[in-house]
Amino acid sequence: MHKQIIILTFAAMLTGCNNSNNKGGTTFNPVEHESSLTDSEREAAIAAKRAEQDVNIDTLLYGHGVRFAIVQPKVEGDVTEDIANRISMKMLQIAAQNGISGVGNYTFVLGTEIAQTSRTATGTAPQKMAVGYDLTFKVMNTVTGDVYATAVQQVAGVGNTFDEANRNAVTQIKNTAAIQQMLVEASQRIIAWYEANTQTVRNMVERAEGEGDYALALAILNSIPPQATGAYKYVAAKQDALVKGMLHKQAADILAEMEAVITSSGDGFNPAVGAYFRLIPTDSPEHKKAQQLYADYERKCQVRRADVEARAERDSAAAREARKLQMLYDHEEELANIEADKIKSKYQSMASAKAAAAQSSSRPSGLFGSLGYAIGGTFERIFKVADTAGEIITSKMEEES
Repeated sequence: MHKQIIILTFAAMLTGCNNSNNKGGTTFNPVEHESSLTDSEREAAIAAKRAEQDVNIDTLLYGHGVRFAIVQPKVEGDVTEDIANRISMKMLQIAAQNGISGVGNYTFVLGTEIAQTSRTATGTAPQKMAVGYDLTFKVMNTVTGDVYATAVQQVAGVGNTFDEANRNAVTQIKNTAAIQQMLVEASQRIIAWYEANTQTVRNMVERAEGEGDYALALAILNSIPPQATGAYKYVAAKQDALVKGMLHKQAADILAEMEAVITSSGDGFNPAVGAYFRLIPTDSPEHKKAQQLYADYERKCQVRRADVEARAERDSAAAREARKLQMLYDHEEELANIEADKIKSKYQSMASAKAAAAQSSSRPSGLFGSLGYAIGGTFERIFKVADTAGEIITSKMEEES
């Protein structure tokens, strides 16, 4: 699988902005943009925005080796659906900060058991609500039931209501030295498990492939960390055939998603359209329609671009839009690759989550025991963060152009 690093790719886009060339069409000479911020102020503002996200999107999707899935805490007592979601995102962030992918591998999961230690109202005026929790983080092997490593963290929160106090408590969850050590120990044991159980993994992949579930087969295959060198040799032998099978199986869905993106984009240039188009196999029944849709969409985009560039010399707003379009076209390949990777990862994660849910429902105690349950909307959360990060980078591009 193509593994672009999103933030670095966008950084490359930024450095290339000032040297971009017009690739045919009407030329334009826009009015030079003057930023009200100094270089240092602008860099600080961008850094602050990135820090707010606290997530490396590329790591969430791919990681640098070990992969596991995040298990969402049980919804009970003061742990509402909203609080469980917030804790899940914190765990995704912590996994990313430690170079571990937080999606797609339900053989190994990271979850937390939550024990409320206090819930009080202060006697002061104005009255405040206070809560405290003990969180026990666990990395678990769902095949064997073994717990590979644990770490405990205490958090507390204060607010005008108990809901606010609980939200504030979640913000205190940190990537501590204890959690880092837990993830190191778990990673070492996960790598050792793959080395010792290569045949088990092969059987799982080939069973899914035999059932025509290529997305699940790929998800299992791609969960093998490169550090497990013996098991990882199997990846090179199987990956291309499984990708081809998955794309054929999902071609109709990919075409439908492509149509939806084209509709929502209108005549605005969106690299995701090209990503969907390139994922539809040329020998599939859906390719002919996709080809026509893409050609029609390209014509609309070119008409829009020509109009914007024609107005750029006399209209500052059109000049800004023309600069942005130029940058997008100059880096169309990189952006389309990123989108294609996200789409493929989405199908694999969905297949893996579906398989985990089926296993869980077949066991009275649930697959993940006291930890909680599989996240259903992991990718929606990740892509929301990715879109926000993209908006930040786009603003930076516009300032630098």
